[in-house]
Amino acid sequence: MSTSPSPTTVPEARARIDEINERVVELLAERQAIVDALCELKADADRTVRDPEREAELLAHVRAVADEAGLPPTLAETLFEEILAHSVERQRRQRADGAAGPSAEEPSAEEPPDKATGAVSTCGAQA
Repeated sequence: MSTSPSPTTVPEARARIDEINERVVELLAERQAIVDALCELKADADRTVRDPEREAELLAHVRAVADEAGLPPTLAETLFEEILAHSVERQRRQRADGAAGPSAEEPSAEEPPDKATGAVSTCGAQA
């Protein structure tokens, strides 16, 4: 993927790793901002936070991309499972913070309330 030459010293390798880590964090922050917008879009469409079919597709795609890139698919899947879990929790908190009225506090039949916060897992009643 990278067109940069391989590092030739330990400090150079570590500096490159630090740069990559910063890019990964920046991309995660960008992804998080999109997750926030997605929650609003789901609220407007009266859709639930979780979409198991979409999550399965995403994980299958991540595994395939990882395999093509020479990265262990299980590593990529594990990382993205954690990213997905964070996204779901963030959307649940966003939903709970923006909820209005009693229906906002009742879980849908599809998804139970979050155990830690008691927040429901739909964005449906959000303003």
